Amino acid sequence: MGKKGSLNLSIEAIVIIVIAFVVLGLGLGFVRNQFGSFTDLGQQVTEQVRQQITDDLSRGDKKLSFPISEISLGKKEAKVTALGIKNVKAGTLKYEILIEAKGGAPIFGSEITDNFLYTVDIEELQPTETRIIPIRFTSETISGTGQFKVSIYDVTDETQKTLYDSKNFFITVTG
Repeated sequence: MGKKGSLNLSIEAIVIIVIAFVVLGLGLGFVRNQFGSFTDLGQQVTEQVRQQITDDLSRGDKKLSFPISEISLGKKEAKVTALGIKNVKAGTLKYEILIEAKGGAPIFGSEITDNFLYTVDIEELQPTETRIIPIRFTSETISGTGQFKVSIYDVTDETQKTLYDSKNFFITVTG
Protein backbone atom coordinates (compact mmCIF):
# COMPACT_ATOMS: atom_id res chain seq x y z
CA MET A 1 0.00 0.00 0.00
CA GLY A 2 2.90 2.39 0.67
CA LYS A 3 4.28 1.91 -2.83
CA LYS A 4 0.91 2.67 -4.43
CA GLY A 5 0.64 5.92 -2.45
CA SER A 6 4.12 7.08 -3.46
CA LEU A 7 3.37 6.27 -7.12
CA ASN A 8 0.17 8.30 -6.85
CA LEU A 9 2.14 11.21 -5.38
CA SER A 10 4.71 11.02 -8.20
CA ILE A 11 2.01 11.14 -10.88
CA GLU A 12 0.38 14.15 -9.19
CA ALA A 13 3.75 15.93 -9.06
CA ILE A 14 4.35 15.27 -12.76
CA VAL A 15 0.87 16.58 -13.65
CA ILE A 16 1.49 19.75 -11.60
CA ILE A 17 4.87 20.30 -13.32
CA VAL A 18 3.31 19.82 -16.79
CA ILE A 19 0.52 22.29 -15.96
CA ALA A 20 3.08 24.80 -14.65
CA PHE A 21 5.11 24.58 -17.88
CA VAL A 22 1.99 25.03 -20.01
CA VAL A 23 0.95 28.13 -18.03
CA LEU A 24 4.51 29.49 -18.20
CA GLY A 25 4.59 28.97 -21.98
CA LEU A 26 1.27 30.74 -22.44
CA GLY A 27 2.44 33.63 -20.25
CA LEU A 28 5.70 34.01 -22.18
CA GLY A 29 3.80 33.94 -25.48
CA PHE A 30 1.47 36.67 -24.23
CA VAL A 31 4.37 38.88 -23.08
CA ARG A 32 6.22 38.37 -26.38
CA ASN A 33 3.11 39.41 -28.33
CA GLN A 34 2.70 42.53 -26.17
CA PHE A 35 6.30 43.63 -26.70
CA GLY A 36 5.91 43.02 -30.43
CA SER A 37 2.86 45.29 -30.42
CA PHE A 38 4.78 48.03 -28.59
CA THR A 39 7.65 47.82 -31.09
CA ASP A 40 5.24 48.03 -34.04
CA LEU A 41 3.56 51.06 -32.45
CA GLY A 42 6.92 52.80 -32.00
CA GLN A 43 7.81 52.18 -35.64
CA GLN A 44 4.41 53.49 -36.75
CA VAL A 45 4.91 56.69 -34.74
CA THR A 46 8.37 57.16 -36.27
CA GLU A 47 6.95 56.64 -39.76
CA GLN A 48 4.14 59.12 -39.01
CA VAL A 49 6.70 61.73 -37.90
CA ARG A 50 8.79 61.10 -41.03
CA GLN A 51 5.73 61.45 -43.25
CA GLN A 52 4.66 64.64 -41.45
CA ILE A 53 8.14 66.13 -41.93
CA THR A 54 8.22 65.15 -45.60
CA ASP A 55 4.78 66.67 -46.20
CA ASP A 56 5.74 69.82 -44.29
CA LEU A 57 8.93 70.37 -46.31
CA SER A 58 7.30 69.63 -49.66
CA ARG A 59 4.92 72.58 -49.20
CA GLY A 60 6.54 75.94 -49.93
CA ASP A 61 10.05 77.09 -49.16
CA LYS A 62 10.23 75.84 -45.60
CA LYS A 63 13.84 75.17 -44.58
CA LEU A 64 13.35 73.34 -41.27
CA SER A 65 10.61 71.03 -40.06
CA PHE A 66 10.58 70.03 -36.41
CA PRO A 67 7.01 68.93 -35.71
CA ILE A 68 7.28 68.83 -31.94
CA SER A 69 6.90 71.96 -29.82
CA GLU A 70 6.93 70.16 -26.46
CA ILE A 71 8.36 66.80 -25.39
CA SER A 72 7.38 65.13 -22.12
CA LEU A 73 9.77 62.66 -20.52
CA GLY A 74 9.98 60.83 -17.22
CA LYS A 75 13.23 60.88 -15.26
CA LYS A 76 16.00 58.88 -16.99
CA GLU A 77 13.71 58.29 -19.99
CA ALA A 78 14.62 58.58 -23.67
CA LYS A 79 12.53 59.53 -26.69
CA VAL A 80 13.39 59.60 -30.39
CA THR A 81 11.98 62.08 -32.87
CA ALA A 82 13.29 63.64 -36.06
CA LEU A 83 13.79 66.93 -37.83
CA GLY A 84 13.84 67.66 -41.53
CA ILE A 85 16.02 70.05 -43.49
CA LYS A 86 15.41 71.26 -47.04
CA ASN A 87 17.90 73.12 -49.19
CA VAL A 88 16.07 76.10 -50.69
CA LYS A 89 19.30 77.68 -51.94
CA ALA A 90 20.33 77.65 -55.60
CA GLY A 91 23.59 75.84 -54.79
CA THR A 92 24.82 73.14 -52.45
CA LEU A 93 24.12 73.69 -48.75
CA LYS A 94 26.71 72.64 -46.20
CA TYR A 95 25.11 72.67 -42.78
CA GLU A 96 25.57 71.72 -39.15
CA ILE A 97 23.01 71.23 -36.40
CA LEU A 98 23.25 72.69 -32.91
CA ILE A 99 20.86 72.20 -29.99
CA GLU A 100 21.26 74.60 -27.08
CA ALA A 101 19.48 75.50 -23.84
CA LYS A 102 17.57 78.78 -23.96
CA GLY A 103 15.90 79.07 -20.58
CA GLY A 104 13.59 77.54 -18.04
CA ALA A 105 14.68 75.00 -15.45
CA PRO A 106 18.22 73.63 -15.81
CA ILE A 107 16.87 70.08 -16.30
CA PHE A 108 20.09 68.88 -17.97
CA GLY A 109 22.62 70.86 -15.96
CA SER A 110 25.20 73.03 -17.71
CA GLU A 111 26.45 70.44 -20.23
CA ILE A 112 23.62 69.21 -22.47
CA THR A 113 25.58 67.41 -25.19
CA ASP A 114 25.09 64.04 -23.46
CA ASN A 115 21.31 64.50 -23.46
CA PHE A 116 20.88 65.02 -27.20
CA LEU A 117 22.12 62.43 -29.66
CA TYR A 118 22.20 63.52 -33.31
CA THR A 119 24.70 63.91 -36.13
CA VAL A 120 27.22 66.63 -35.36
CA ASP A 121 29.15 66.32 -38.62
CA ILE A 122 28.92 68.90 -41.37
CA GLU A 123 26.56 67.52 -44.01
CA GLU A 124 25.69 68.56 -47.57
CA LEU A 125 22.38 68.93 -49.39
CA GLN A 126 21.95 69.50 -53.09
CA PRO A 127 19.39 72.11 -54.28
CA THR A 128 15.79 71.11 -53.35
CA GLU A 129 17.06 67.99 -51.54
CA THR A 130 15.58 67.16 -48.13
CA ARG A 131 16.98 65.06 -45.31
CA ILE A 132 15.36 63.63 -42.20
CA ILE A 133 17.65 63.40 -39.18
CA PRO A 134 16.73 61.40 -36.06
CA ILE A 135 17.31 62.98 -32.65
CA ARG A 136 17.33 61.11 -29.34
CA PHE A 137 16.50 62.99 -26.14
CA THR A 138 17.54 61.49 -22.79
CA SER A 139 16.41 63.07 -19.53
CA GLU A 140 18.27 63.31 -16.24
CA THR A 141 16.93 63.02 -12.69
CA ILE A 142 15.92 66.69 -12.40
CA SER A 143 12.27 67.49 -13.10
CA GLY A 144 10.97 70.72 -14.60
CA THR A 145 10.54 72.39 -17.97
CA GLY A 146 13.39 73.72 -20.05
CA GLN A 147 13.39 75.69 -23.29
CA PHE A 148 15.74 74.65 -26.07
CA LYS A 149 16.56 75.78 -29.58
CA VAL A 150 17.52 73.64 -32.55
CA SER A 151 19.52 75.68 -35.06
CA ILE A 152 20.71 74.82 -38.53
CA TYR A 153 23.81 76.76 -39.55
CA ASP A 154 24.91 77.30 -43.14
CA VAL A 155 28.66 76.61 -43.22
CA THR A 156 29.03 76.63 -47.02
CA ASP A 157 31.34 79.63 -46.67
CA GLU A 158 34.07 78.23 -44.41
CA THR A 159 35.01 81.70 -43.12
CA GLN A 160 31.60 82.36 -41.54
CA LYS A 161 28.75 80.43 -40.02
CA THR A 162 25.29 81.91 -40.73
CA LEU A 163 21.96 80.86 -39.26
CA TYR A 164 19.95 78.97 -41.89
CA ASP A 165 16.85 78.35 -39.72
CA SER A 166 15.91 77.54 -36.13
CA LYS A 167 13.03 76.49 -33.92
CA ASN A 168 12.39 76.65 -30.18
CA PHE A 169 10.87 73.75 -28.26
CA PHE A 170 10.23 72.70 -24.66
CA ILE A 171 11.18 69.57 -22.75
CA THR A 172 9.26 68.72 -19.60
CA VAL A 173 10.73 66.11 -17.26
CA THR A 174 8.23 64.69 -14.78
CA GLY A 175 8.47 62.25 -11.92
